[in-house]
Amino acid sequence: MDQKIPSQIIKFFWGDNSAKLSFRNNKKYIIQTLLEKGDINDIKWLFSQLNSLDIKSLLSSLKLSSKSAHFWKIFFNTRI
Repeated sequence: MDQKIPSQIIKFFWGDNSAKLSFRNNKKYIIQTLLEKGDINDIKWLFSQLNSLDIKSLLSSLKLSSKSAHFWKIFFNTRI
């Protein structure tokens, strides 16, 4: 069963049908959005769903701004 996405996270997907939004089915889209727009609490939730290595492995395939992509590359290279 797919875990319900909390309202603090759903707010980023206001243009999407939240009833159909699923972490399992939309994982990459959700990760990308949170890494780009999320605050510390959103990122904590994301890390409670996946481990750092899973997120790091997707990093190069995500559509992030150059500023965000650079930040997350540094973050993951210093933590893992």
